[in-house]
Amino acid sequence: MKIRTQLQLLILFMVLVPLVIAISFPVFQFVTSPQRYLMSGYKEIRKLEGLDISADDLDQLGVLLKRIPPNIETMVYYNSSVLISSIPEIKAGTVMTAVELFDFLRMSSGSYNYQLQSLGMRPTRRLSESVLNPVGILIICRAKMPKPHMEKEPRKWWGQSLIFPVMAAFVIFEIVCAIFLVRLSQTISESITILEETTQKIAQGALDTKIAPPKGKNANEITSLAESLEKMRGSLKDNQDRRTKFIMGISHDLRTPVALIKGYTEAITDGVVTDMDKVKGSLSIIHTKADQLEGMINDLINYVKLNNTDWLQTLEFVYLKPILVEFTGSAAATAEAYKRNIHVRIDVGPETQVKMDRNLFSRALENIYSNALRYTRDGDSISVEADETEDEVFIRISDTGIGIGEKDLKRIWDIFYRGTNSRREGGMGIGLSVVKTIIDTHGWNIDVTSTLGEGTAFTITIPRNTA
Repeated sequence: MKIRTQLQLLILFMVLVPLVIAISFPVFQFVTSPQRYLMSGYKEIRKLEGLDISADDLDQLGVLLKRIPPNIETMVYYNSSVLISSIPEIKAGTVMTAVELFDFLRMSSGSYNYQLQSLGMRPTRRLSESVLNPVGILIICRAKMPKPHMEKEPRKWWGQSLIFPVMAAFVIFEIVCAIFLVRLSQTISESITILEETTQKIAQGALDTKIAPPKGKNANEITSLAESLEKMRGSLKDNQDRRTKFIMGISHDLRTPVALIKGYTEAITDGVVTDMDKVKGSLSIIHTKADQLEGMINDLINYVKLNNTDWLQTLEFVYLKPILVEFTGSAAATAEAYKRNIHVRIDVGPETQVKMDRNLFSRALENIYSNALRYTRDGDSISVEADETEDEVFIRISDTGIGIGEKDLKRIWDIFYRGTNSRREGGMGIGLSVVKTIIDTHGWNIDVTSTLGEGTAFTITIPRNTA
């Protein structure tokens, strides 16, 4: 669960529980209070007809009933009838004479203290005078008399008030909040601790240290952040590996021409080679190696430029067929010079347009074709084919050369990687990596299939939604 959701639930819980308790307390007091029944009965009295009671007396009765404490049992007696009663033994509506009422009060006076009050008269504790000569409405209140010379019964306060349930509710509330906060803080602490420990190691250069955030129920926003950092760590590790491989590849491939240039230069300078023909031959080799070195440097510069995708802003729609016709014309001339057989088939409509960088697309085709020339022998065949469907355009360059081994096939796109069959050939191992970068950056796809001793086929797939 997300941290934000957990905090929202906690806040909601902390607000609702006290609110419910605060509302429950007066509701409970009202429901259990004798006044509730007395005031309800008082309202019924006002609806009765035929009572010789003035409105002022009824109003005064209401005021008096409100002043009676909730734990005091009360009865309202008028004209031989009990109008209101919270005394269990006498129900409201009971008809009883003054003598019967007096007998009840006298018989229970040993257990209760009574107080009688008549509207329009002062209250009195003399039962005979108040009861036998009642004037108007008689209000009788009683409270249980304490038992002398006996141990007091333990007061069952939890049955008469909300103190116990309120305290119990607050204790439970505090415990739940404490458990929730501890759990939440533990989850956050665990995630932050993992991040702190692993990021410190990564900051010190240990990019092999994996960030493993807690899973399952402990997952939260910090866990998501840890997963993002793990992806970033993986990218940094890959970039570091590529940079290391890049530097090693440059060092290895540039060392050979530089060493030759240096060797022949020193031979001429030190006078080891004095014959003019040999000097010219040495200078020719130096020039050739300098050209090779320049080509390698240009390849590196172009590869670096490809990784800067600003050129994507300059893409434009171009007709595909003229580009393919121009490329295959040049490819046929080169094939003839290298004694290769070439087959060309272009089944692409003249109106088919593709959004691309024309120069980069031509370079990708040339790199694939150069690869085919390099790994075929005299008399082998190279085919260049183009087809289109309603959804896609396919460009296929295949050959009947030496093929690529299965273990090499997985790594042919890696920069500086040169397969087992290519180690005797020239080049830095950048060509196919450049092809892959160009195709991927355009949003296209390229696949390769190969069989040792039978040949290799590269297929470029261009979705029509980019055309």
